[in-house]
Amino acid sequence: MNAEGNVDVIVRERFFPVDSCNNVFIDVGAAKPEYLSISALYRSIGWRIIAIEPNPVFCELHQEKGYEVLQYACGTRDEDNVDFIVVDSHGANYHGGQVSYESFSSLGIKESYASLKPTNLDTKTIKVNLRRLDTILENHAPDIECINILSVDVEGWELEVLRGLDIAKYRPQVMIVENLFNDKEYKLFMANNNYMLWKRLPPNDVYVNRDLIPNSLTQSYLSLKNRCRDLIPRPLTRLFLSLKLRRMYSSRSIKDQN
Repeated sequence: MNAEGNVDVIVRERFFPVDSCNNVFIDVGAAKPEYLSISALYRSIGWRIIAIEPNPVFCELHQEKGYEVLQYACGTRDEDNVDFIVVDSHGANYHGGQVSYESFSSLGIKESYASLKPTNLDTKTIKVNLRRLDTILENHAPDIECINILSVDVEGWELEVLRGLDIAKYRPQVMIVENLFNDKEYKLFMANNNYMLWKRLPPNDVYVNRDLIPNSLTQSYLSLKNRCRDLIPRPLTRLFLSLKLRRMYSSRSIKDQN
């Protein structure tokens, strides 16, 4: 099963067509090891995958398969026993599988996400350990000097995760960042760190180190294309998301009735 928007396949074909067991994929907000996973494809071709996930249920699934998983939430500071909200979607059908705790679970449900969250979902608060991504890599993977792909999917807390990483030190070649609402602040942050939006594959943005796209004409074309995409009114983006979620949870309701 491919990830949403086939982002895993598309990025591999464009930037990593040759398999290498020396490549490193950091997966922040990894959730389940296969369902909706961006890193699963890369694990299957021999990459080293470091999954980072605060939900103990998901961590156990990785451990059962013998996968490397680190049980943390990521942010801008190091702190133990931080509140983490777990949202149970009760097996809503989506993308060829069933959603359990993947949607909305986070350090706190941000306003933009709360506006999309169905009211009938159960929530509970657990305690997790919060770490900067820098701290996690220094303590658990000190041998890693560079990152080939960094994926961040943390329900609206993506920029906090990125601010906890010394980007200049690890210099990820490609960053796949969930940007559900097409927030321009993400693009600005990445541009300030010398990354260009290569492609938007909803709900993800794919950013590349500018060194991977050295041709100035190509960079200008991508910049113009992304500016044109930004002209799409944000209410239309929100409408699309609302309809998508309504279909997801209405299908679960029909199944429950049967």
